[in-house]
Formats: sequence, structure tokens, C-alpha cells
Amino acid sequence: MNSKLQESKVKQLFTRQEVITNTDILYLYRKEEPEIPEATANWRIYHLVQKGIIQRIGRGKYREGKTLTFSPELSAKTIKAGKFIRKEYPYINYCIWELSIINSFSQHLINYNVIFLEVEREVIDSVYRALKDMRYKVVRIKDIKEDLSDFAGYICVRALVTEAPLLKEKSGQVASLEKILVDLYCDREFTPFQGNEIYHIYKNAFNDYTVNESTMLRYASRKEKKAEIEEIINSIKRQ
Repeated sequence: MNSKLQESKVKQLFTRQEVITNTDILYLYRKEEPEIPEATANWRIYHLVQKGIIQRIGRGKYREGKTLTFSPELSAKTIKAGKFIRKEYPYINYCIWELSIINSFSQHLINYNVIFLEVEREVIDSVYRALKDMRYKVVRIKDIKEDLSDFAGYICVRALVTEAPLLKEKSGQVASLEKILVDLYCDREFTPFQGNEIYHIYKNAFNDYTVNESTMLRYASRKEKKAEIEEIINSIKRQ
């Protein structure tokens, strides 16, 4: 199988370009095997990804190297709140994540943390009251008029956008890196991280992890910000 994959020749493709496509790899294989079916080439591409030769960054797009998956660390408080929601609202879609995650990517570090619990819009008030009854410090996103730092240590309940890209972890359902990056640019509560800071965040995230651009842009379209997000991605690639 290794000889069929032509790993060294696939790596050579990156000497001419940073990103290669399914078409590039298929063309490479067909130089030596003109009749190779596209399905067979796709199966080899799958094995190239699994072996860490290439990493998928979008639909039919690849960068060199091993896939580096973002898996956010959650505090005990966050995990406990997530378990409570799963128990009390077993049929809703939700995700949970912490603002402190962005310290991994930002130029200016924050010294406070806010837990974001995103749920279906129809149950925001119900979830808010349930958490309040459990003595959590909790706020609804609509009630935040000032800076997020005023709500350090709070759980902020806000609406989960349909078809948002999420990750299923042992600790529950969490926001994917693609979702967090789009939200940081789009949502008013994250204004302090916009402007020049967003470029640092995006660049560091793309350097440190495998980011699926297609997933990002699809989610950005849901928030009517696809063109703006695409421009940021293209800008950091030019740097």
C-alpha cells in the first residue's frame, strides 16, 4: 500500500503550493496509473490523511502534515454544568465552552473567564432559571450591556445557531474551533477581540491546529458573514 500511496511524490506537490486538492492528487496518480478510478484515489487520500502525510482543511483541500485536532480543556465547573443540562434537558441540542480558550491564540491575554452555554432559542429562559435555581452565577446574553469582564465566573446562556459545528467529547458537546473563530468575529459580545486582535487569533489558530475552512465558511454563511471571514483567512495566508 505504501508504494501505491506515493507519499514522497505527494509531499513534493507542496514545494509548489501550500494547499493541494483532490484533483492534484488524482492527476499525480494517473501519471503512472492512467486508468485508476477516482474512488480508488479517494481511498488512498484517506490513508494519506490517516498516516499524517496530509491534513484535510476543507472539502477536497489539504495541507502537508499530520491533522492536529483542537480539543478544548474544560474546568470542573463547566463539565458539571454540562452534565446538569444533559440530565435536565436530554432532548435539546446544546454546546458549552470557555472564553479562556482564546488565551491560546490571542496576543493580549485575558485574566477572567466566562462559560458560554448555548442552547436552542426556545429554552434559553428555562435553562437560565434552572441554573439560577442551582445557585450558579448565570446571565442571559441579552442582559449583557457592558464588557464581558464584568461577568467573570458567570455562565452566559445564549442561542445556539442551527447547524453550528460542534464536537462530541466525553465531557459533553463543545464548540469546535471553527465555531469559536467565527463567533469571535461576528458576535457583539466579543468586540474586544475584534479589530487587529482577530487576525492574531486566526493566524495562531491556523498555525497550531488543523482548521477546516469549508466548515468555517459554511457556518459563517449562517451568520451572513462568509465574505468577511473568507477575507480574514486569505489575509493571514498572505502574511
